[in-house]
Amino acid sequence: MSSKLDDVHRPARPRSNTSTFASFNWRRGRPDSASTPVPSPSAASSLPLEDLIEALTPPAVPSLSHARALAHALSAKNPNPKLAILSPILASLCSTNSPLSLQAAGYDVLAAYWENSGSSVLTTGDRLSCLALFLNPVVSWSQEVWEFRFKALVAIIQSGAETIGMEGDLLRVLRSWIEGAFEALTRRDSPAPSEELSERQRSVEVLTAFLTSLVGKAEFVSRLSEQDTADVLQLWAGLLDRALLVPLDYTTLASPPASQAHDPNSSKTTSPNRISLAHKRHQSSTSLSQVFSPKHPADIVVDAYLSYLGTRLKALAPSHLKTILPLLFRALAFYASPLPRISLNPSSPHQNSIEKRITSVLNSLVAGPYSSNCTFLLKHFLFPANDASPASIQTSLGALKTFRASIRELLINRLARAYITRTTSMDYTPAGVPTHIDLERGLMERAWSKDDAASWDLLRFRNVLRRAVKAWVEKDKNEQPGVIDASREVVLSEVAAILKDVVQALDERGESEDVDDEEVNAVGDVLCELIAYVHQLRTREGGPIVLSLSRTDETSPFLSVVSGLLSQDLMTTPLYPVLPTIILSMAEHIADSDTAHLLMTMSERQSLSPTSPAWLEHWQSVLVMHGLYTSARTLTRQIAMDVLQSVWEFVKDISVYRRPLAELIYDIWKRQTSKEMEDVPVTVIWNILGDEIVLRSVEARGNLETDGRQLADDMLDYLKAIAHEKQEEDDDAASVQTTDHPSVVSPVTAMASPVMSRMQTDNQREKESTIPTVMSLLSSFTSGNASRSQSQPRQSVEPPPVVESPPSMPPELPPMPKTVGAVVALISVFGQLAFTPLKLSDDCIELAARVFHLLVDLISDAECVRARLTVLQFLMRLRVDRDHKLYFASTDYDKDGCVLSLTMLINRAPNASMSAESSGEHEYRSARPRVPQERDGRRPSRGRGGQPQKIESRSRSRTTRLVPTPISFRRSKARDPLWSLPEILPFSLADIDTPSEGIMSYDPSGSRQGIVLSFGTYLEKLVGIFTVEREWEILSYVLCHLPTQLANKHLFCGPKTKAMLGQMLAAISTGIINGNLAANIEGWPDNFIARDAHGLAYNTLSVLISYKRCFPEVQQQHRLVEAFLLGLNGQPSTIKCCLNALSLSAFELQPSMTRSLSRILEKLSQIMSNPAMAVHIIDFLAIVGSLPSLHANFTEGDYKMVFAVALQYLQHHNRPDESVTMSWALSQHVRIMSYYIVYIWFLAVDLPDRPRHIKFISRQLLLANEGKEEVDEPAEVCFDWLARYTYGSADPRPASSMLSELVMNPALQQRSSEPAISEKTWIAGNAVITVRSLMRRGWVEVMSRRASGLTKFICRVENVPMVSVGDDDPDMVALAASVTLERGVQSSASSIAQTLSSPRENGSLMHDLQQTLTQDGDEPPPKPDPITGYVWSGSAPSQRRKTVAIDPSYFALQLSSYPENVPNRMKLVNDSKRLSNFFRSLDRMPVIDTHKVGIMYVAPGQTHESEILRNTHGSPAYSRFLEGLARLIKLRDQTDVYVGGLDPDEDGEYAYAWWNDIGQILYHTATMMPSSGDERSMNKKRHIGNDFVRIVWNDSGMPYKFDTLATQFQFVNIVIEPHSRGAIAAFSNNLHEHEYFKVIVQRAPGMTEFSPIGDFKLISAENLPLLVRQLSLLTDWFVSVFQHTKNDTVRVEMPTNWLARLQAIKRFRAQVSDAPQPPPAEAGVMGQVHRDFTAAY
Repeated sequence: MSSKLDDVHRPARPRSNTSTFASFNWRRGRPDSASTPVPSPSAASSLPLEDLIEALTPPAVPSLSHARALAHALSAKNPNPKLAILSPILASLCSTNSPLSLQAAGYDVLAAYWENSGSSVLTTGDRLSCLALFLNPVVSWSQEVWEFRFKALVAIIQSGAETIGMEGDLLRVLRSWIEGAFEALTRRDSPAPSEELSERQRSVEVLTAFLTSLVGKAEFVSRLSEQDTADVLQLWAGLLDRALLVPLDYTTLASPPASQAHDPNSSKTTSPNRISLAHKRHQSSTSLSQVFSPKHPADIVVDAYLSYLGTRLKALAPSHLKTILPLLFRALAFYASPLPRISLNPSSPHQNSIEKRITSVLNSLVAGPYSSNCTFLLKHFLFPANDASPASIQTSLGALKTFRASIRELLINRLARAYITRTTSMDYTPAGVPTHIDLERGLMERAWSKDDAASWDLLRFRNVLRRAVKAWVEKDKNEQPGVIDASREVVLSEVAAILKDVVQALDERGESEDVDDEEVNAVGDVLCELIAYVHQLRTREGGPIVLSLSRTDETSPFLSVVSGLLSQDLMTTPLYPVLPTIILSMAEHIADSDTAHLLMTMSERQSLSPTSPAWLEHWQSVLVMHGLYTSARTLTRQIAMDVLQSVWEFVKDISVYRRPLAELIYDIWKRQTSKEMEDVPVTVIWNILGDEIVLRSVEARGNLETDGRQLADDMLDYLKAIAHEKQEEDDDAASVQTTDHPSVVSPVTAMASPVMSRMQTDNQREKESTIPTVMSLLSSFTSGNASRSQSQPRQSVEPPPVVESPPSMPPELPPMPKTVGAVVALISVFGQLAFTPLKLSDDCIELAARVFHLLVDLISDAECVRARLTVLQFLMRLRVDRDHKLYFASTDYDKDGCVLSLTMLINRAPNASMSAESSGEHEYRSARPRVPQERDGRRPSRGRGGQPQKIESRSRSRTTRLVPTPISFRRSKARDPLWSLPEILPFSLADIDTPSEGIMSYDPSGSRQGIVLSFGTYLEKLVGIFTVEREWEILSYVLCHLPTQLANKHLFCGPKTKAMLGQMLAAISTGIINGNLAANIEGWPDNFIARDAHGLAYNTLSVLISYKRCFPEVQQQHRLVEAFLLGLNGQPSTIKCCLNALSLSAFELQPSMTRSLSRILEKLSQIMSNPAMAVHIIDFLAIVGSLPSLHANFTEGDYKMVFAVALQYLQHHNRPDESVTMSWALSQHVRIMSYYIVYIWFLAVDLPDRPRHIKFISRQLLLANEGKEEVDEPAEVCFDWLARYTYGSADPRPASSMLSELVMNPALQQRSSEPAISEKTWIAGNAVITVRSLMRRGWVEVMSRRASGLTKFICRVENVPMVSVGDDDPDMVALAASVTLERGVQSSASSIAQTLSSPRENGSLMHDLQQTLTQDGDEPPPKPDPITGYVWSGSAPSQRRKTVAIDPSYFALQLSSYPENVPNRMKLVNDSKRLSNFFRSLDRMPVIDTHKVGIMYVAPGQTHESEILRNTHGSPAYSRFLEGLARLIKLRDQTDVYVGGLDPDEDGEYAYAWWNDIGQILYHTATMMPSSGDERSMNKKRHIGNDFVRIVWNDSGMPYKFDTLATQFQFVNIVIEPHSRGAIAAFSNNLHEHEYFKVIVQRAPGMTEFSPIGDFKLISAENLPLLVRQLSLLTDWFVSVFQHTKNDTVRVEMPTNWLARLQAIKRFRAQVSDAPQPPPAEAGVMGQVHRDFTAAY
């Protein structure tokens, strides 16, 4: 605590003796001893009395020594001479013209004379004559004279005993002396020396004490007139007026009169409005502390005045209270100290004795006989005076403090009575008597005080206090901003403190005690008037101050107390009935968080619900709250709307409550200005209006009520009018973007105003210095520069407050204009009428259709862009099921991610620039600045919005010159984005994803069970957007969201939709081809041009492929393909979209594709240089290559373009661009697939034409390896593969035949003594050639093992004669083989071998052989299974469907050392053991590509893997899909088809498989595998769970989750599902067998995009199996690479089967060969011209 406040503990000051002056110490030590006359040792003291009188009698010149000697003589002389003798001497000495020393000696002579003379000698006349010496002095007080003069006066009147006839004069003399002595004590301009001040202080104390003693004598007072009494009171008034205006920081003051200042942290225990009484000690006073202890003038005067009142108060007339009370009020205001919290056990207040005495006097007046007069006067002084002087302010403040003290006493008494009541009612004896009453001392007297009835309470002063506060608030209220009006605040602070005392007393009540509602209302009334002053307070900038309800405001004492009152705990405070309304009325001064907390509390206490009688009034206050719809009230608005929503839900079904609330909201909302901001939470109000429209319409439906229907129509018309309004932000001036986008400004909080920022500190001294005291405020009025206009301004710059971090806030919501709110209400109306039980009413259905058409019209008619956008946000989420019933899509709105991927292209999704699956896709995932030099012939767009303008040159050879648009113009047309993902919809619907029973998009039955909405009109509006739209926000939204909506084909089945879809196709395709799509857009965002809109439009065209039946004219389909072809000139994202669309068109639009395929290939050869596009180009070529009808008329040049496109990537792969990054797994996949494209397209070439392509292909392969020492291994494989298939179409692996078994069976040669079979093996280049022969029989088997396959020849050397039957040792094997070949019988080789090996004669042997052949040949072929159809079985499956042709060169190439260019370089291998191991290893390696893919059927409603795997059949559409996907094969004894690990004993007898010349796919079909006895279907999961790729036919009606099947190998799911939702029946019949299906590819996290599907594709049921087959093949290729590279984290190459065989051959060759011989010198790789084997073979 500050040392300035330590005076409260100092000892009491010594009091003057007011009863007797006998022992008065007249000459206590003074520093100036010369001023005190003392007997002189001169000769004058020896003179006789007569001589002294003669020496001093005029005209003699008086001598100081003679005068002192005379005084000494008179004090000892008895009797003294007569007064007449001394009168001339006294007149001369006491004359004002005499020196002060002579005056002092004269008065000393006079005192000695009267002290030594008896009353019997001197008369009253003598006294009066002597009294004349004291009248009219020139100097009323002198340090040298005053004490002698006063001694003389006391001697004359004998200490007041002899005053008859001189009372008035005596009082006037004393008044003059007291005023003279006191004058210098209050002088601040030229303060007196400390010695003089000490004397003056003592003089005032002595004189006032003497005055008090005089008036204390009844005889004296009885002779006083009323004027004399009034004059005395005026004396005190003058003294007090001057003393109480002396500032506390007066430099001559040494100590404070009172105690500690206010501690804001002790607001719970002391009065928050404590006025500091700290006196500042002068620095020089410390050196005088031993000599002089000065007092504040007020200490002296107030102490004397209280003593006077203590003597005279009871005898004074009531009329003098007008003078007495103001002085006491002022004194009390001056000495006021902090008051403790109202309690029965209050802490001791820090009061000094003077304050206690003042309080005691005032209490005696208030409770005494003058109570009524005091009450009247107190009420008068509560009001401000006209002059507004500091004295009047002190008076009003003191009056308030007196009133406060009285109220506090009454409140404490009330608490005491309540405490006694509680204590005595707790414990009773069995007889009903209280057990004990243990009360503290004095509690009973306090509870039933005798002065209780006379005390003042708040209820009695309620109206007066309100009027007084109002008068103070309205007094001179035109203040400067940011300036404190000290005079008003100090008074209003005390009023607020009174209220706080009452509140504290209410807080102290017991739980069972009731609160006086009248008292609470009284507090509320006064507080409302105080709040009016808060409204006047402004910051220096002119804005309203902001108070925090979470902590005490320390800016001023008034705000400290008011904020304390307002910050009551609303859950427990007794002020709750009035406090919320007060806080709401001053909302502009309350922080957003505090008003939000208030609303939450009001909601918890049911003040905003019908359970409260004033709930509508509360809602009136809330909805008209200042700034509720501005950025300063974001949190409050959110809470208010949430509470309103909950209340509305409560009263929604109770019309008696609902209707008035809705009418209140409607009336308030109509008055709402459009300038005030609204956001998403305010949609609650719009939804309420929508609800009321619906409910009023429903209620008016069954009765004759017209008011309800009329109000509903009025509301609907109001919404329609608002929705069509034009908002200011849509004006050009409002939408101008002059600078970069600013950062979002957070909502204003309690700390928003820098002027009113608050701070709490631990330093008490600093805290006190910020709170002005009463005297420091008042001193500003008495100083030379005092004026209210010059008051200290409110601090505008303070250290920032230390506050806790605010709670997490919801994401800031975008602003929402009223037009959007009106649209929200219309959407709410439609949603309730369409998707709730109200839809069963015809009237409601008709109203829903009316609202729907209103919304559709708003797409083009609304003036507000945001309103149009909101309509689109709703309409583009509408869907229908397979029964054409309308519903609002929410959960599965963008389940395929199409909208997200499109918005990422225009930077409208989170982290759009970083969200590409691979770095190679980054360049087309995000927009970027356009540059003049764009590759592939892409030209800069022309258009508005600041993009570069192209000035055409007359010569095409010249460089295009770009003139950039000025920055100022470009930015002036930019609009801030109005939408982005994730979208925050401003509306919400209750029954989402629920089909309507009465609203449809099409009624195929015509039964009119509901109403059909015209979606053709909706499409017409969208066509208008494509053609004439000017706003990029609208066009971009449609382009990003329309493809997903168009995928719901059942939505657009109405009569008008077919024509409108044709117009849409024409508008988009023609606009793209002619370049005028989006040509009307104004205000392109930075780095965006019309070509970006074209790129988005291609996605819509991709979906329109599935509507080909709506385009009967073939030219429309041609135009569609032409648009895709043109898109190949675009940026990468557009190219990818167009390639995927062209891949789909290859199935659906084959005539148009055939027409344009050559040009497409030509364009692909130009863009293959982009590695990111390579995978999509490869996918397209693979799909086209699988459809022979598309390339049936290809020329040699067309095939070369295909080969060039495929092989071109190999050059980029071997010489990568370091600036382009690409997924390693993707690059490996594209490399493998590039060779795959060469293979499948080479096989598509007719066999005679194949040699003509070898030269071109081989050169391209060598170019890809240019710069290397050797051709890489994949190219070696390709050369080897070409050598195999150029001159023959034979399979890459021989099939077992009866001829081979007969000729090469060792059992038939057992009777020969020579070895049965001999063989030799040579290594020739990359081939391993083995020749096996029967040494005597002439049969030879030649096997050529190469990387691309195994070729086997069986022939007989005709040079060896064949021994016929009948000769010795006939060649029965050759005979059997000859007979078999001639008959063409497919018999069992084992039965023939058994016949030949049996010992019998030649004749019988021949007979048995013929019979065996005849029996085997008579067996009919197996018939097709009637259920499963044709079952493939037997030998190599590829030979079943093709004609095999062999050119002689085929034989030569297979036995050559190609690709080595060294003749006769063949190495014989003699190590038979090593050969045997090598053959076993190599022959186990497949010579074709093998794949296994899982297939699962998800039945309706299924979501878990166990129930999915247990399915044994699917829908008819699923079965037809399987039939078209693959061929049904028998698994048992299957040797030629890859079975994918299936065992017929465990996995069923049949499986689906597909194959061609170079690959086979086995489908693990879950529905074909047995599941009996296996509840978890682990056997099925053992196969399907290990597949990298799974095909999922999803009939569940719900999105298929990627991880539904829990397995380690979770890579890719190819999901097939209907494009529209439907019931179970929709999937179990054939009504939709010609339906389109949606295909989706689900990828594992981190896997780059590789498929031609994109987000999804719609394809017909007819072409679905073909697409899925190719997709599964391409997908399995990529996933294999992805898995081999450990999820694209390891840079390793994945070997194909052919490459693995090549590597095995090379390793074997290195093991058996000698030192390697140098190859012949060639000019590098490009010199290997022998690679073109067609020149030699």
